[in-house]
Amino acid sequence: MVIGMKVKKYKMKIIRILLIVIAILYIMFLYLDISNIRSYRISTIMKFTSIILISIISFLGQEYSYNNRDRIILQAGFFITIFADLFLLILDKNYIVGIALFSIVQILYSVRYGLNGARTTIIGFSILFLNLIIVHIITGIQFLIIISIYYSICLLISTIRGLKLYLHRLYSSPNRHMIALGMMFFLLCDINVVFSYIVGRMGWTNIIGYDLYRISSVSIWLFYLPSQVLLCLSGYRYELT
Repeated sequence: MVIGMKVKKYKMKIIRILLIVIAILYIMFLYLDISNIRSYRISTIMKFTSIILISIISFLGQEYSYNNRDRIILQAGFFITIFADLFLLILDKNYIVGIALFSIVQILYSVRYGLNGARTTIIGFSILFLNLIIVHIITGIQFLIIISIYYSICLLISTIRGLKLYLHRLYSSPNRHMIALGMMFFLLCDINVVFSYIVGRMGWTNIIGYDLYRISSVSIWLFYLPSQVLLCLSGYRYELT
């Protein structure tokens, strides 16, 4: 019993240290991005490292998890997130695979927040995907666009469910606050992904276009990392109710 308590306290110390490291990395890569210093690779490594550390936190505190079902879903989500960011951030290619993996993450979160049961939720998303595949076959729209649309719908649904979870108090406090805010930040992150892509494709050469692109690009991780921290910590059990 004594050994078990010591292990728990040791894990909590590690979690606190990791959160401090993540906060430091967050400040550092935002500074590099905002300053426009030619250190894209360093910033990218910092970002990916922070995601790995968040994932480690999700696996460390099993004894303090909200419940087993919630823990398993979150751990699966963060495990897949690592590979999604690997493709989109580090490798910077195979975007279809990366977006598809993030779609799976959002489906897992919808299962976490949903009231209809996992099977009903998964069937619903499967039907949606099949319908988009049919649209792809009939219209010939690029599959990257199709999978991007699918991800956007998955994200929107999981965000709405996260907000409903908050409004209906389906989780205790502060967990429901973390979930709602985390999903809103997730949504804001991807809104900036789309906006930066559109502005970048326009090829504006004036200062306004460049500033819009810079602001939206920096805002992606400004919102993304806090969303991941909040969602990770929402899986812990707190004494507040």
